[in-house]
Amino acid sequence: MNNQLAILISDYQASVGTAVDMMHRSGIPRPLTNMDWVGTDIPQRGELEGGVRYFKHGYGCAVSLPTGTVDFDFGAHGEIGGFDAWRLASFAGDKLSEYGFADEDALTECFKAEVAAGSLVYSGYILYYVADDTSQFLSK
Repeated sequence: MNNQLAILISDYQASVGTAVDMMHRSGIPRPLTNMDWVGTDIPQRGELEGGVRYFKHGYGCAVSLPTGTVDFDFGAHGEIGGFDAWRLASFAGDKLSEYGFADEDALTECFKAEVAAGSLVYSGYILYYVADDTSQFLSK
């Protein structure tokens, strides 16, 4: 896989993990499925520990961490490792060039190339996963 893309994915997934841990510590349980998340009875907008703001949407959440906002969806079985090119670009924001991409189009082209090469696998609904990590995420 393209090294710059791998680093961006890793950084994104680490931030999602931080956000989900913070949500848990703030009393928001991690859902078993994305449908459970839809039914989770919490305010659409709110604050987590330390005044960190969140926005609940559809199957996911946007959390404004001190390091930047991370927007993610829970997978069908509550996974937090999924992503798409838009989420990665939004996460990187004005630091996209620091990851080696001139712009969002360059990231999208690299992303598509890795999907075509089999390095990234489509979940069947919006999210992609790193191929080596998909066994626990995708239905058989």
